[in-house]
Amino acid sequence: TGEYFEIDIFGAGPDEGEIQRAYLDDNDDESGILNSIHKWSGSSSSRGRCQSRLPANFLGPSDHSSLAGDAYSIFINPSLTEVLCTTTAEAIAMGKWAIVPSHPSNAFFAQFPNCLSYRNRREFVSTLKYAQANDPPQLSEELARLLSWEAATMRCVRAAAISKRDAARNERISRMREEKTLKKTLSGLWNGSKGDFQSMNVHRMSSSSSSSERTAGDVSIGLITP
Repeated sequence: TGEYFEIDIFGAGPDEGEIQRAYLDDNDDESGILNSIHKWSGSSSSRGRCQSRLPANFLGPSDHSSLAGDAYSIFINPSLTEVLCTTTAEAIAMGKWAIVPSHPSNAFFAQFPNCLSYRNRREFVSTLKYAQANDPPQLSEELARLLSWEAATMRCVRAAAISKRDAARNERISRMREEKTLKKTLSGLWNGSKGDFQSMNVHRMSSSSSSSERTAGDVSIGLITP
């Protein structure tokens, strides 16, 4: 649109330098964000070209609690790879606007009235303008409770839970696998690794155990080869 707004960017990481260059390099850099904005808005030779740097401030890592309050009212999380759902949840819980892409990882946040999603660049612009012109709505107690650690823990428990029918099925499958493994093991002992005949003699301990026997509790197992 050729319009600019000041943005504070928090965080750090291995791509920080590349991101800063994309935001802060002058408009001669064809890969820069500013150059892309000029091309998209059609302002390659208009007044937009007078803007040589985007008004972006890189403030480094910050404790999330320090961002509470009225200093910021809009949180933008455009990531489709790292996602960072925790930061989005915190922004919504703080009562700020959260602007996120329409993505399966953000589906949970769609139920909150202060979460605005977008599917393309034009929708992003319209949602941002709406957020700038309006105060975020207050969350109800029910919705606020969904963002608590207690509610998050219960969602994890429900997601991990299985029905009695599924539990019984898993037990049958596990038992079948154990029986198959045992059968294969015993078959190898009976036939021998080279096809030689071997027999397995299992009997109660007696007073005259041979030196070739191996005892385990009150059971003695001996292998006898002719």
